[in-house]
Amino acid sequence: MCGISGFLGPNNLSPKRDTILKTLELMKNRGKDDSGTFEYNINDKFKINLNHTRLSIIDPRPNSSQPFNDEESSIVFNGMIYNYIEIRKKLLKKKIKFYTNSDTEVLLKFLNYYGPEKLYELDGMWSFAYLNFKKKKIILSRDRFGEKPLYYNIDKNSLVFGSCLNYIQSLRQKKFQLNYNKFENYLKFGFRTLNNENESFFKNIYSLDPGKYISIDKNFKIKEHKFWSPESVFVNKKLNFNNEIKKLNNLYKNIIKMRLRSDFPLSCLLSGGIDSSSMISSANKITTRKIKCFSIKAKDLNYDEEKYIKKTINKNKINHEFVNVKKNTFKNLRHLKNIISQTSSLVPTSTWFIFSILCKEIKNQNFKVVLSGTGGDEIFAGYYIHHLHFLYSIRKTKLFKEKFDEWEKYIKPRLRNKFLKDYNFYEEEVERNKDVMFHDFMTMKKYFKTFKINKSKKIKQYFNDFFKNNLFKDLIYYSLPPQITAIDNISLYHGLESRAPFLSKHLFEKSFSYPSNFLIHSGYGKYIFRKSLKNVVDKEVLNNRDKIGFFMNINNIFDLNNKKFQKLLFSNNFINSLINKKKLKNLLKKKNISTQECHFIFAILNIIFFIKKYG
Repeated sequence: MCGISGFLGPNNLSPKRDTILKTLELMKNRGKDDSGTFEYNINDKFKINLNHTRLSIIDPRPNSSQPFNDEESSIVFNGMIYNYIEIRKKLLKKKIKFYTNSDTEVLLKFLNYYGPEKLYELDGMWSFAYLNFKKKKIILSRDRFGEKPLYYNIDKNSLVFGSCLNYIQSLRQKKFQLNYNKFENYLKFGFRTLNNENESFFKNIYSLDPGKYISIDKNFKIKEHKFWSPESVFVNKKLNFNNEIKKLNNLYKNIIKMRLRSDFPLSCLLSGGIDSSSMISSANKITTRKIKCFSIKAKDLNYDEEKYIKKTINKNKINHEFVNVKKNTFKNLRHLKNIISQTSSLVPTSTWFIFSILCKEIKNQNFKVVLSGTGGDEIFAGYYIHHLHFLYSIRKTKLFKEKFDEWEKYIKPRLRNKFLKDYNFYEEEVERNKDVMFHDFMTMKKYFKTFKINKSKKIKQYFNDFFKNNLFKDLIYYSLPPQITAIDNISLYHGLESRAPFLSKHLFEKSFSYPSNFLIHSGYGKYIFRKSLKNVVDKEVLNNRDKIGFFMNINNIFDLNNKKFQKLLFSNNFINSLINKKKLKNLLKKKNISTQECHFIFAILNIIFFIKKYG
């Protein structure tokens, strides 16, 4: 887990030594264990600069530091290749020599031998820049789920890239204009809009799409390539449910086993849900390594999972600690401001603020790796809205009445959002062909002076099945991307590597090959995954239909009626031009603030701090 940046272009535009050193200082927020830089002249007029800061997890010895070079190539790499041991064995059979035990050297030798054409064989999370000396060719790549960030700017036949937006600003030695349209969408439509296009918060800085790589030759000819085709997965209606339970159980255990590879102690986030419970329960059966779990001490009964957390603790006899979030308005504001300032990114909701509190405590106890259940809901259909997607996909079949009755009995009573309770309204929204997540912003219109819904960019239909296609949208466009961006930035801000075992190509291919009723059945989401965990996870945890969620009300973090807090909230002219100030002031007086309203207030704070720092 590291920070990377670099420049590619004419010599006269290349960053000076002082600029590179200042950039490396900025990059320490993603790795304080080591740093390095490397320059190479492609020809008389063309130069490449590669920069790296290291958070060492695999083979922490100095000879595994980066930029990592051999006689053929150089690489700067951020992430973890989980199947590096298996790839190393294959390359050893081809008489390739290794001098370290790092996954970085394995990736370098893999690219030397196969080139980028076989990137699909990698199981991991990554962003990297690879230079081949012989071919005079540069490759920039990002993993299939976009766990590791990679931004770039192209100007005057030169390209600058980095893990964070401020690295690019630093290497370019210029301030980029802010992308106010992106801020407005975030404020109005919520955090799910943050990553569904490759635009960043700065104009002319873009994010490389997940599952792709860019090749650049010595003449600065740029080509974009795709190494992952998720639409190639087809639903297999002939699968036997009971046989698939066994296969899924074995597959998941192997995935967890690979994610436990580390030269440092491991920690794990634990909620009362299936995803995190399955991780630690499975890990306990696989390894003798002691993994400590951390949970937030809930203050809201609606989000209190302590009962289920304790079920998992007792069943597995694990070392565990509850962490308290203290309500301290100005200390918490400083914490939020510092994260935004150093990462040049946002903390999308209060959920990710309390994730930061957890990370701070985990790091204080000298851990360097933390496992999270992120992605389980998107892979196995764990959100309540997925039941609506499923119903819509079977609306013209004989099954609909039976499944609708199950939804009314088991799911509808658990819904807090009134729009999700109304299936007919949901169907009308689908018929209007909106790509936005309507239920998140319907209740928020009143807080804005005007609320025009801009026609969104048409998203490609990857799967013919409506349910699977919307599950995939959550995975690639709406739900998952802002989560993993926040996890990556915040964990590294605290000096931690975050791993999400559910973000495995093998789990994706398995889940998306299932008939839909393997995932949604009898009023349960994640149905087959639940069944595969019998005798692994506590029975009461497995049978719990409640989707409680990892959340804390903003009232438990800040004093909303504090005069200085309110002064800050109304201090930005851009935000004041959009919101209805009277309605917002009334909101701050409410005793029961909804989840969407919490997200709204938190979004305002994020935008204020970002514009103050980078505007």
